[in-house]
Amino acid sequence: MNININNMRMDKPAGIVLAGGRSSRMGTSKALLKYRGASLVEHMRRLLRQAGCNTVYISGSVPGYDHIPDVVPHEGPARAMGGLLQNFSGVHDRLLFVPVDMPLIPVKALETLLHYKESAFFAGYFLPACLATGVAGDGGGSVKELLVRCRAAALQLPPVFDRGMGNFNTKEEWEELIHESAHG
Repeated sequence: MNININNMRMDKPAGIVLAGGRSSRMGTSKALLKYRGASLVEHMRRLLRQAGCNTVYISGSVPGYDHIPDVVPHEGPARAMGGLLQNFSGVHDRLLFVPVDMPLIPVKALETLLHYKESAFFAGYFLPACLATGVAGDGGGSVKELLVRCRAAALQLPPVFDRGMGNFNTKEEWEELIHESAHG
């Protein structure tokens, strides 16, 4: 179920859930893990909508979901992000990128990035990031290099948001999160 972005015209920022990874350390698709009664990809879509993104896309192939396939699958988030920034130029002014494996990110943190009028991320964390479309080159390299090319501002992360900035890559990390969620 690929999404065709041609003929679309929207100027507000859109949300992008980055879900194109192999999930090799997890051993199963992180996007489809269950978290709070929904798939993780659906949970992240909800967070982006709560933060103010009326339109939310999934980047990378996720079975059962409309998605934008990566031009070069499994080449990392920077390549996917760079391609999306170019392809959505003239459709959305900015894109708010979140990894699929960051379920604890506070909505207020995402709102902070959306309300900043330029490209921005939090100092010490390359994702999430809200970036202006139409820039970025080919998207090769790292997310850090992409943020430099986009001239993204490094915002100070309020300490209250720090706990939510972690991602979960292994079964052990995921099981610990689920255990904490059930008992906390």
